Amino acid sequence: MRLLHTADFHAGRTLRGFDRTPEIRAALTEVADLAKSERADAVLVAGDLFDSVNPSAEAESAIYDFFLRLRELEIPSVAIAGNHDSANRLAGLSGLLGWVGVHLVAQMPASPQAAVRTITAKNGTDLVVAAFPFLSERRLVKYADVLGGDVGAWRQKYREGMGFFMGQFERSFRANAVNTLMLHATVEGSAPSGSERTFLFDLTNAYTVSPQQFPTSAQYVALGHVHKPQQPSEAPPAYYPGSLIQLDFGEAGERKGVNLVEVEPGRPAKVHFLPLSAGKPLKVVKSDLDDLDRKLAAVADFPGLLKVVVQVPGGATMPGLKDRVLRLLPQTLAIETEAVGEAAPASVERRDGLTPLQLFERYYRERRGVETLPSNLKAAFEEADRLAREEEVPGAGVNA
Repeated sequence: MRLLHTADFHAGRTLRGFDRTPEIRAALTEVADLAKSERADAVLVAGDLFDSVNPSAEAESAIYDFFLRLRELEIPSVAIAGNHDSANRLAGLSGLLGWVGVHLVAQMPASPQAAVRTITAKNGTDLVVAAFPFLSERRLVKYADVLGGDVGAWRQKYREGMGFFMGQFERSFRANAVNTLMLHATVEGSAPSGSERTFLFDLTNAYTVSPQQFPTSAQYVALGHVHKPQQPSEAPPAYYPGSLIQLDFGEAGERKGVNLVEVEPGRPAKVHFLPLSAGKPLKVVKSDLDDLDRKLAAVADFPGLLKVVVQVPGGATMPGLKDRVLRLLPQTLAIETEAVGEAAPASVERRDGLTPLQLFERYYRERRGVETLPSNLKAAFEEADRLAREEEVPGAGVNA
């Protein structure tokens, strides 16, 4: 049996105001073409189809066109919701997507066995997929923080819970079938991509799953969530294929692709990484003032998107720097200064002790490339955070 494993599409992603959806659409077309040329029996999509819970029409079109293309090729797929997806929204579409061959599990059902999907390949072999969508740990974190609890204990409870579900899944595996586990989570020991989106990384990577919790009878574990392609477990073999394109400058220079998995009942999977060519490459250019013009000229013909970091003495202001860079490199999306010398910060900016609002303000600056969070958005975030805390703490916000 031949499987194509992919994840982390993030349709609808913008980078410093630049819409990446056309590149993601092109990458998805390439994935569908690979599914055809590699004679895939099924495609596994391990979460984060979209970049936000309210994707644009263009983002939805890119995703649904991909699944329609697989339908035309008569290649079934199994997909799960990731932390960026709206589980409720996808759950509402699961029946409709089922008509085009998509086995979508957006929310964990009351019985774990109800999340198991079986696909019969053309050669008669059954593929059993334990589809484990993202389970949010944010409420546990906030609850523990508000009550002053031991967050480490909550993390252990989370890990035990994940282990319980995976143990339940293993009951559905069969000796005469290809048995796979698919989940959207952070596996202990996996390496992040270095993404700039520190706010979301903080919230969604608070807890980890141990590779030792994976069902031993699984022949392949299809992972999603971490954007850097890697193998965090050998027994059973577990892989992150990574994101489809270099989504932000933390992923600059990373090779992107999908995994081709060759597997048969009772035997470990053989995995081949298939690179993708779609998507603009990203590059970070770092220079001091004396060498700036030479460094900029050296990347004048770079075909992708650039981030320029200029080292300035003592953090001095540099009027006209943006115009100077954009005049030579119009493909530059981000221009930043980095203080060097006596006034330079002693260490990397820390996130410890920051409030959720402060983390969100930092995330918004990184995402949008602006200095100030709009007042209406700030007020909306504060209100949402207040309501979340009232909901999660028994008795909070209730009039006596």
